[in-house]
Amino acid sequence: MKDRKTLVTESGFNLVQVDLLNAGNNVIRTSYEVVDPDEDAIGRFGSLKEAQNFIKMLCLLKEQDQAV
Repeated sequence: MKDRKTLVTESGFNLVQVDLLNAGNNVIRTSYEVVDPDEDAIGRFGSLKEAQNFIKMLCLLKEQDQAV
């Protein structure tokens, strides 16, 4: 079973913590997903820092695209 929690929403992108649970509802693995405004996962990461950096990069790219 998976437990999903949205940690941050920035520029339409969500940073979601995904906990994989065993039969006793104990966390056996945690990963992080970056989800776009259409709710599609566009990146999966083993560390929170990697996921945060990915969202920062996406936000910068979005700002650059809007400036053009």
